Amino acid sequence: MITHGSRRTTPIARTVALAAALTMGLTGFGLTSEAVAEPLTTSPSTTTPAPESGDAGAGAPADENAGTVDARGPGQTPGAVFANRDLPRARMVAGAASGNDYTYWSTGADGKAHLSSALVMVPRGQAPAGGWPIVAWAHGSRGIADKCAPSERPTKEDATELSTWLSRGYAVVSTDYAGVGTPGTPQYYDLEATARNIVDAVSAARDVSDKLSTSWAVVGEGQGAAAAITLAKLGPQLQRNALDFKGAAATSIPAEFGALLANVGPSTATMPSGIAADALYTLSAIRNARPNLDVDALLTDTGKRWMAKAANECITSFRKEVDGLKIGSLFAKPVSSNTELTNLLMKATELPSRGFAAPVMMTQSLQDTSVVVPLTLKYLNEARADRKATPRTYLVLDAAQSKKLSDDDIRGFIAKVLK
Repeated sequence: MITHGSRRTTPIARTVALAAALTMGLTGFGLTSEAVAEPLTTSPSTTTPAPESGDAGAGAPADENAGTVDARGPGQTPGAVFANRDLPRARMVAGAASGNDYTYWSTGADGKAHLSSALVMVPRGQAPAGGWPIVAWAHGSRGIADKCAPSERPTKEDATELSTWLSRGYAVVSTDYAGVGTPGTPQYYDLEATARNIVDAVSAARDVSDKLSTSWAVVGEGQGAAAAITLAKLGPQLQRNALDFKGAAATSIPAEFGALLANVGPSTATMPSGIAADALYTLSAIRNARPNLDVDALLTDTGKRWMAKAANECITSFRKEVDGLKIGSLFAKPVSSNTELTNLLMKATELPSRGFAAPVMMTQSLQDTSVVVPLTLKYLNEARADRKATPRTYLVLDAAQSKKLSDDDIRGFIAKVLK
């Protein structure tokens, strides 16, 4: 496995102490003690669920076509197409002329071949010479259950992002990440595996569509932002199929996420709902993918029920349910008491801050409640030393203005690298 580079030696406790010191007293951040919340009992469903409230595509008919499997394909080679079908008009976002829904092979955190699903859509109009340049949309956490796959159940944010980039003259590719909507356990907690999923989705898309350029860039938020930053370091060496990786843009960056999660335990109070949802999705995925780590030994009965719920709920509803949840009630022991699990969290989620091989734009709003902003600002300050990194923070109190500034900067960055 390709490493992410040298690991920082800052002790976990010091990292978390920094977060606590910087966030202490910020009552709006939500770090206050609340009553224990029990999850609602939900049985996993094997039927196609209705879209979540607020998700795009509500009322769109389900696509019953099974797709065509190409038995002559190159087997389990990363980036090889396993199945492909035309995307029905009802599942296309605004601005798409045509699209495909496909599955492809990629490599997981375990080094084994895994199937992943993805969408590719091309804009209206005449493709430029050489084909449409590609923007890969690396979405954040949407849930780890099969029903949460964005290709089948896009959130409003996903649909908006894809439509926006199509309107700017780019083809768009969006992977569900291996194990979400495909066989196997999601391993998105591992940044390199997620980065590989993205590269292989773009590679496969060029076999699916003959209208795509070799030039591509990635735009990510949340979990996808961490993968985009990882690609800024590893992308050129991971890409195949004559791809030409031009750069990465990342917003809402979950810096030191592994260190924060490793220090969760019985004394932990509440967290902002976005961070809490990501934490439970991550532990639930590891619990399923790596049973040898015995995550259950750390959990109370309440914690086990919440892990099961995380494995079954999609982000729109799950984020609401964890709002105000006293995280400490889920744990009988600190996560840090499990050394092997702690080491995995630290290694798998570590963001590179230097040695980038491609340009990378990093943006962060102060109003973001899905990350620990002080830790992200600390990370951006470290990354600033690399000449290929362009960190931007927006010191404005209006969230809408901050988002617009970030969108404008990322739009300009992508236009420059894909010109």
